[in-house]
Amino acid sequence: MAGTFPLNLRYAQGQVFKARNRFRVLVAGRRFGKSYLSCIELLRGAIERPGETFFYAAPTYRMAKDIAWKVLKKLVPKQWIKSKNETDLKLELVNGSTIELKGTENAMALRGRSLAGVVLDEAAFMDSEVWFEVIRPALADKQGWALFISTPSGTASWFYDLWCYCEQGDPDWQRWQFTTIEGDNVPATEIEAARAQLDPRTFRQEFEASFENLTGLVANSFSDANISELARDIPILPLHIGVDFNVDPMSGVVAVKHDDLLYVFDEIVLTGGATTWDFCEEITRRYGLDRRIVTCPDPTGGARKTAGVGATDHAILRKSGFTVSTPRSPWKIRDKITCVNTALLDAAGTRRLLIHPKCKHLIKSLRTLTYTENTGLPNKNLGVDHSFDALGYMCLQVFNLCKPETLGTTTFRTY
Repeated sequence: MAGTFPLNLRYAQGQVFKARNRFRVLVAGRRFGKSYLSCIELLRGAIERPGETFFYAAPTYRMAKDIAWKVLKKLVPKQWIKSKNETDLKLELVNGSTIELKGTENAMALRGRSLAGVVLDEAAFMDSEVWFEVIRPALADKQGWALFISTPSGTASWFYDLWCYCEQGDPDWQRWQFTTIEGDNVPATEIEAARAQLDPRTFRQEFEASFENLTGLVANSFSDANISELARDIPILPLHIGVDFNVDPMSGVVAVKHDDLLYVFDEIVLTGGATTWDFCEEITRRYGLDRRIVTCPDPTGGARKTAGVGATDHAILRKSGFTVSTPRSPWKIRDKITCVNTALLDAAGTRRLLIHPKCKHLIKSLRTLTYTENTGLPNKNLGVDHSFDALGYMCLQVFNLCKPETLGTTTFRTY
């Protein structure tokens, strides 16, 4: 194909690109430029090996389309394109090579293909079978290459195992680890701003490309510094009440927000099969209706009817005179955890959440709630998650650090 190869890489991207190892593993921070590098790699492969097939694989079809399709179409000169399929996300070049974008949510549907090269973008968030049972065999007859690119996702994963394997001296394998700032696509001021919106562990993972384990305590940023007598009611301010609609106990945490600080000064824990009506009556008994009360409940309460009387939990809160502040779609669990930890202590060293020592259920939850082994999910069998959930719903609404996920599609956190 005639023409100049459209190459415009940053230094760190160039280190990966110029290496010709058959299998390469890149761990990089957010906005490193992974998608652009992916498309460059695929285009080079398609030029060097006419008539062959190359895959770009993302965890879902929607991600593949949103992340790489526009980049790829912009990158490839029009005179090099023989045909383009917008539905199948497929480019056929004039030399007979094809570049196809795939989602791996149904990995078995990709079996049976013969590939000369593949990029697995956000590989850490794919199932191991994608590589070991589908892609690796597809590369065998063509002796094809693979580039694994991802932000890290802990050490209990097949991607981390590949990362470690690169240390064993196999000449076919090479690895790199670059932070966001090393990618040279994001100014240092923007990265510093992100410190105030992420807890330390999440910041290290997302921006410093560090393998962080989601093990141990869920509220890993919590300490005695978050417990303070200063967390008191300020009557002139609206009340914010985080609500977890568990049947027994039904839990709530009560706070006011002042000067970007959230003061949790009370908690509500009702047992014995209490209904949402009972919960509302308790709020009214304690605080009356003379001030604005903003409830921040579990988003799924817009459809659920724990009261058993035909009205949804959210409807009952509104009928009782309270404002309901919640998105229509549920939050991702990971976002809820990140938001609480960021409020407790962000990566810049700021605490925006103070809790009165009388909130014993909440403090116990923060001190004892742990992850279920080998998962990124809190262990609900411990029975201490309800106050944490109530706090999480409130922090997400009050601090507005990220957007909720949309059901039926894949979205990224937006910080």
